[in-house]
Amino acid sequence: MVGRRPSIAIDELRRYWGEVEVSDGLHLPRARRYDLVVAQEPTLRIGLPALMQAKLSGATMICEVHGNYLEGGFLPLKDLLAARFVLRQSQFVRAVSRQIASSLKRMGVRNVMVIPSVYIKLDLFRPLNPHSSRRPIVLSASRLVPEKGLELLIEAVPVLARDFPGLEVRIVGDGPERRPLKSLADRLGVGSVVRFYGWVGQDELVRHYNEAAVFVCTSHYEGGPRTVFEAAACQTPFVSTAVGLVPEVFTHGREGFIVRERDPVKIAEYISALLGDPELREEMGERGREVVAREFEWEKAVRRYAEAYLKICSSRR
Repeated sequence: MVGRRPSIAIDELRRYWGEVEVSDGLHLPRARRYDLVVAQEPTLRIGLPALMQAKLSGATMICEVHGNYLEGGFLPLKDLLAARFVLRQSQFVRAVSRQIASSLKRMGVRNVMVIPSVYIKLDLFRPLNPHSSRRPIVLSASRLVPEKGLELLIEAVPVLARDFPGLEVRIVGDGPERRPLKSLADRLGVGSVVRFYGWVGQDELVRHYNEAAVFVCTSHYEGGPRTVFEAAACQTPFVSTAVGLVPEVFTHGREGFIVRERDPVKIAEYISALLGDPELREEMGERGREVVAREFEWEKAVRRYAEAYLKICSSRR
């Protein structure tokens, strides 16, 4: 498996697959036999070394695409060219949502299968606080990079701060956009409302999910995003752009609100509807956890992924 970091489910995958080697793509291919080579993205750094390893060892090549970044202009030209080559050379391509699968098929990529990459530990991500006890706290959690589009949330904060005294907007995560986002909040006069927490451990993240009244995702593209599903598992409703799996498994107005225009006024409108109605939040939160439990419980979701690849290996033999 070639990727920037090991899969979060690597230990469970070894139970199904047996020996699994992990590479960061920065090492030369090895002259040894593999049944399967998995590239976690089709880029120059990851996809091309994985393809070379598959060719050298006679292995089946599966390339995974975890975000709809191939059509959005987010990849450098060299990575885009490498991606098109790697995807066409791969025997199979895993898309983590139907939206991404459709994008790949428009590019002429064949043998695309949809297997979500969201795995949620329900015993960890669970509701701890009823909404009747939650203060007006809005939470977002992600890497602070341009594709997460967090300026959209910050631009909505002045309206929210006017209508909800005591509002707190928490941004968990870090990255190169932290300073520009902080500057934007200061320019808009909400620097004291928007708080940056940096990276936190899982237990602290669960605490944030449970203290928040609303979770917000403003990404331009996603595979999941996993954070929306973690929040839902904690019975925290969301306001999210229509990215990744969100519009494919959730219903607008049922488990949360899905925004199809990048409009801070619309974002503020939906956040306000949730902040002002604890009963609605409780109902949406309960339905959100039901969806996660049904489709994305850790063991069930990992098994779906692992067995799909075992089936491919079996058929290729």
